[in-house]
Amino acid sequence: MTQPDGGQSPYDPPQQPPEQGQPATPAPGSVPGQPAPYQQAPYGQQPYGEQQPVYAQGGQPAYGAPLPKNSLGVWSLVLGILSVLGCGLLTGIAAIITGTKSRQAQREGLADNGGMGLAGLIMGWIGTVLITLSLIGLIVFSVALANSPDFQEGFEQEMQNSYEQELGDSGATMDPELQELMDELENS
Repeated sequence: MTQPDGGQSPYDPPQQPPEQGQPATPAPGSVPGQPAPYQQAPYGQQPYGEQQPVYAQGGQPAYGAPLPKNSLGVWSLVLGILSVLGCGLLTGIAAIITGTKSRQAQREGLADNGGMGLAGLIMGWIGTVLITLSLIGLIVFSVALANSPDFQEGFEQEMQNSYEQELGDSGATMDPELQELMDELENS
């Protein structure tokens, strides 16, 4: 059964290809000996062997396969959170790198979670700056404390007290063997 427009009904069995040695039945409107003219498949149908993925909203393939670079955004977010929590300077730098690569993959259409990458990138910068400022503050505080006169006097007094406690109440200020060596050095 054929349809009025010359197409085949979907209920008819498929036509078998001609046996070898037999001439093929020419398509309607074609010239024998010439290749068949290009005929476009009806709307929504693809010719056999030319299956293409169906695209969802946003131009992304809808066949369920994850995009290849989505893990970069997740890693960036996790590393950014760790850097803000103070887990080290390296996690902040890694969050910045993976966040930048995630945003680049999103612009190229290889990933769809650019927001995670951006959040990780921002938190990576914040964590890196906080840790760097903390280290600078610790160094400045340590240097200022070590150079203060009260600290130096207190340190010397504490060392003297611990040394006296170690020697006991003998009145000696130094180990006797060390005192002999010091005397020999002074006399020579």
